Amino acid sequence: MNSVRSWTGHGASTACATAEAQALVPDAVMAAAGTTNRHLGDLYGLLMRLDRGTAEPEEDVATARECMTVAWDALWRMRHVMRVDLGITAPEEGYGLPDG
Repeated sequence: MNSVRSWTGHGASTACATAEAQALVPDAVMAAAGTTNRHLGDLYGLLMRLDRGTAEPEEDVATARECMTVAWDALWRMRHVMRVDLGITAPEEGYGLPDG
């Protein structure tokens, strides 16, 4: 029962933090964060299915690597959007995706 209460409390605090962010964070940053969150969630779900042996026939380690590459790209794009918003990086500088 404690784990249920803990999880419920976590969900409430996450909802509160999300609501606060929506009021304070610029639209471009929220959009980039939403995209990143979606890709990380997709990757997590795929890894859990692979781990549990419930993956679809077309889902394998190669699929997970592709999904991870997409997630990393989204993370670097989000980093760039945040740095532009803070005035650290010029928009035309690109987002500095590392090689490999």
